[in-house]
Formats: sequence, C-alpha cells, structure tokens
Amino acid sequence: MSGTDIFLSYARADRATARTFAQSLAEEGFSVWWDASLHSGETFDEVIEQRLRDAKAVIVLWSPRSVASRWVRAEATLADRRNKLVPAIIEPCDRPIVFELTHTSDLAGWQGDRSNAEWRTFVDDLDRLVRAPEGHGARGMPAAPAAPLAARQPLRPGNDQIIAADSYRREPPPQRQPEPEPAPAEIHCLEILEGELPEATIVVDSSSMKLGRSAPAAIVVPHRSVSREHCMIGIASDELLVTDLNSTNGTYIDGERISRATILPVGSVLGVGQISLRHSVRSNDDAKGGEPQPKRAAATS
Repeated sequence: MSGTDIFLSYARADRATARTFAQSLAEEGFSVWWDASLHSGETFDEVIEQRLRDAKAVIVLWSPRSVASRWVRAEATLADRRNKLVPAIIEPCDRPIVFELTHTSDLAGWQGDRSNAEWRTFVDDLDRLVRAPEGHGARGMPAAPAAPLAARQPLRPGNDQIIAADSYRREPPPQRQPEPEPAPAEIHCLEILEGELPEATIVVDSSSMKLGRSAPAAIVVPHRSVSREHCMIGIASDELLVTDLNSTNGTYIDGERISRATILPVGSVLGVGQISLRHSVRSNDDAKGGEPQPKRAAATS
C-alpha cells in the first residue's frame, strides 16, 4: 500500500504489544503496516522491504527480544539511514550500541491509554515526521538520496539480514563479540499428520535444516514420494520459511506449490510429496512438560 504512514518493526514474541501499538496508532489517524498483514504465498523479503521503503516513519519496538533479532536491527539500520527512525522502548533493555545516541521514547509502562502523557508526546513526534515536507526526515534535514538496491537472489532460509543490503553499509558498524541469545519463549514445530507414516513432531530450532528422504538430511522423512534433498526449512525473523530444492514431487503450502523462499504461517500445512506436516508453535514449558519433543524426529515407515 503506497503512502503508508508507519511501518512497525518488532520481534514476534512481542506481537501482542505490537498489535496494541498498531490499533492505537490507527485510532490516532495514522495508516499502519505491520507483518500481520502478510499472507501465505507472499514473498517475505520483498514485501517487507517495499513496505519499509514506502513508509514515512518506521517505529522500532525495543525489547530484550528485538534487541537480539538481527532482522529488527536491520530494519532499524535502514530506517535510520533514511532519517525516519522513531524508536520506542517497550521493555527495559540495552539497545544496540549504534542506536544509544538516538532519542528513544520510553513506553515500557504504557498499556494502551491514549491519554497517557508519554504516548501523547510520542504521537506528536510521529505527526511531525509524517507531515514533514517530502525529502526531510526525523532530524528536520534533507534525507540522503537512496542508494540503489544491489541485485539480489530470492531469500534463502537462514538469511535474515535481507533488508540492510551491502549497498547501504557505507560505514561498518562497531565490532564486538556476539552476546548469547536468550532461549526463545516459543518453539516452532512440524507435526506429521496421520497418513502413511506414524505421527511425529519435529522441532525446528535452526536457521537452516534440510528435509529429505534419508541422511544426511537433518529432518528425515522416509517416504518414496519425498526426494533425497526435498526442501530447506529454517527460521528467519521469528518466522518459519520453506524453500523447495527442485524436488521431484514438489513442496506445497496449503495446497499451493512453491518455488521460492516462502513463509509457512502457523496452522498452515506443509506438503512434501504425499506427506503433510502442520506448523504449530509451542511454549518452552509445553515442550519440557508435555509430550516428547524430538529436535529432529526421523519418522519411520
């Protein structure tokens, strides 16, 4: 949607808070785009990149989860380079060092009250940015001309740094040792549905896992309709992505064949050959206290 006022960037674990922001901003009269608007079959990286470039302001919701997300950092970097970054803290955290000097609204205690003083100040700042003359950004100075996008290949699972392309990296960010990422509050699972193979649950906990009929595939589904190297499955920006590997019988999402890296929404069914697997999300507590959750369950015929 061309001309969107606000692009909302956040970690998937903060989706409930992001929804409150999106609804409240819409009630304030802004048009808001966030990735809850994505649909099955849409090309993940192209849609998000286009929406971010079209928006007049980019709100980044900082929390311990988003700080650890390379995808959110990439979105914030691109927004800052275009002078339209409007960050907000929704939970106490140490922001990435390159954003420590950027004015950030503290909305950690905000619960959706539109009369709240901090919220009103935040909305006023947004309003000034959205209504600024074209070509002027959050700092009131002319925005730097956009660098042309480098030619790129379709997103592959495991590559969640797709927005901050090399053409934008005019100055390398400060280097430091990576900090260990916190364990995710939720776990992506694929449940083999009833059919020719026994029911099983597969935990997807990596940015790149190959599914095939036999080893060395990380996910082994031993069925004649599954190719030896059938598809790639991985996590990027807290979403599950699937890419077909030129399989003989194809890879499908809700009955529609895919050829590029495509989001597998929660609740959707992944078809590999004649085998169906449903995408679900479970909490860490469920995984520890509930039914067994093999990390890479190899179904047996």
